[in-house]
Amino acid sequence: MALLPSQADSGDGEAAALAPAWVPAPAEDEVASAGSSSGRIRNVEAVPGKRPDNFVRLRESWLGRLYIGHLKPYAAVRWAVQWLWRHGYPIYVNQIATRGKRGQARRWRRLTPLRAFATKMAIRTDQLVPASRVETPEPSVFPADDRAFLASPHAQYEFPEIIVATLDDATTYGGTNLVLVGRDDVVCHDLYDFARDYTSEELHGRTLISPRRRRIRWLLNDEEPEAVPLAATFVDACAGNYAHWLTEVLPRIALFCTDERFKDVPLVVNSGLHANIMESLLLVAGTDREIITLGVGRALTVKQLHVTAAAGYVPFGRRSNRLSGHSHGVFSPPAFERLRHGLTTHLGKAAGGSWPEKIFIRRASGPRMLANSAEIERLMVASGYAIIQPETLSFMQQVRLFANARIVVSPTGAALANAIFCQPGTQVGVFMAKHEEMIYRYWFDMLTPLQIGVSYVLGNLVEVSKLGIHGNFTAARADVADLLEALEQR
Repeated sequence: MALLPSQADSGDGEAAALAPAWVPAPAEDEVASAGSSSGRIRNVEAVPGKRPDNFVRLRESWLGRLYIGHLKPYAAVRWAVQWLWRHGYPIYVNQIATRGKRGQARRWRRLTPLRAFATKMAIRTDQLVPASRVETPEPSVFPADDRAFLASPHAQYEFPEIIVATLDDATTYGGTNLVLVGRDDVVCHDLYDFARDYTSEELHGRTLISPRRRRIRWLLNDEEPEAVPLAATFVDACAGNYAHWLTEVLPRIALFCTDERFKDVPLVVNSGLHANIMESLLLVAGTDREIITLGVGRALTVKQLHVTAAAGYVPFGRRSNRLSGHSHGVFSPPAFERLRHGLTTHLGKAAGGSWPEKIFIRRASGPRMLANSAEIERLMVASGYAIIQPETLSFMQQVRLFANARIVVSPTGAALANAIFCQPGTQVGVFMAKHEEMIYRYWFDMLTPLQIGVSYVLGNLVEVSKLGIHGNFTAARADVADLLEALEQR
């Protein structure tokens, strides 16, 4: 394999090539990809040429192209545009977009958590797993002087029971996990804290939420929705992100699909999901179950809609920095264990090749890049680690890779969510940048309940003012060396 060009300068300021990535050997027992070849998939796609939300329309306008192509690199301009969208767009909706007959569809509706709505309306619910207590100790941090960044706000918390509520005459839309019931109700999951949590739906102009009033304006409008008698909805605004899918959507599907009470219920998911995500879906749901893919802005009206409570949740963004106590993510260990158990049954008894015990995950694209990757990768290779580019692997290859690993080291990034498939006792080292809005405990709170050890190296952002928590960062070689020594001793 040809060496990739350097993403950054090495520690001594000279450009250096990254190490070649590990490639799995061909294996006769490799699980065949489920792909998206199931004949049971029904696609309800977005209307060609129609843009369902104002955010997309604005991005595609001449003004949006000007901003993205020329103005976005300037921090002051980017801050001004973001502030104007988050504060100016709601004024437009409230004062202009709700006028007239068509504006009546955008009226305020009640926004109610699933359990409260089920109780209020005496709706049937079925328990999938009971509530579970999650311990939240403090992890090891390198350098040790940075351990205050990882301090836990509590010693433990209780993740609520996971239920399925059956809603009559409900509507689910592509691109959001919010569900419309009747004319005046919108149902959300129970873990939202709207005073603190800003949603993807709001960013994309699909909804407008008033946290104080617990009200919502629904800004999507499908004038010709599809109709089905029975379905279970798993659409989500963040489903296209691999980490959100693995830790928030797929565990719910695993719980639902392994319950005999729902064995013949069709599933509704986002359309346009990555092939690896579809592979994971079909492995969990089975190729015999009907799956409906729903495009953003398309609606599906369902006579009897099953809605599964959250199995994990991390906020999309912060509504305001004036409040403290923002969530770093909460997760249901029983849901993860059910998912892991179900997928590992597909691995078979044979290892199917030589899988490395020590792996380093290369983040090759996107935000939060490790700026001194070449320097760190040289240290990793010298310490016996295989360099992994997860995007080159199928979903089941990634499951097998992490299931066989003894130590995993990685910059923070979606691919690290595969660590939920690691065996108990596996050690995970995470590189993150120091920033006041960073959700440091995300990986620790996700993996520790699965008996997976998690330690951190905290680095410094490069060009701090430009991208905030999404900026590239460096990890000090000495701190990484200390981490590797500690991981070997555990």
